[in-house]
Amino acid sequence: MLLNLADIFLQTTPKIETPTLAIVISSITATIFIITLFITWKNVRENTKATYSQLLRGFHEDLTNRLDKNSILRTTEDCQRYANDYLNTIDQIAFLDIHKKLPTGIATYLNRFFAYGLIIINWYDQMVGEDFNQTARKNWPNYFLYCQKYRITPNPDDRLPKIMRDYNILQEKESKF
Repeated sequence: MLLNLADIFLQTTPKIETPTLAIVISSITATIFIITLFITWKNVRENTKATYSQLLRGFHEDLTNRLDKNSILRTTEDCQRYANDYLNTIDQIAFLDIHKKLPTGIATYLNRFFAYGLIIINWYDQMVGEDFNQTARKNWPNYFLYCQKYRITPNPDDRLPKIMRDYNILQEKESKF
């Protein structure tokens, strides 16, 4: 019975030539491929946006948390650790940007944090001494390369925590004990 139905169906349908059939099947396959490619591209784009957003949020939170730690600075050692931790973090971001591991624009969004790093290095050079600028260039080469590449300059509106600005007074107090 099934064979009879198949024979009837094949007899009632018009004969399609092989080249025409090949074109129809190829067109359907190409259309399905293009639709799948478009959906994949759209999903990858959305995932990339989400990843970039998370990456930017993570860097921003990390740098902001470091800046918030300035309220717990009590000793000269705390001030130096704060400065070193901050410079380590922005050197890591600079490394990723220089080696093209960050999406375009993320590091430039963080430029103000990089400018603050220059203020920290100037503070270190003036307060701690020992020509820290040379030491900093050895310890954080990516940071300096990044600042040179993007022409980063200190922002005059940025200020170090008061305890760091009064570093000499703090140092004198500690030496008395």
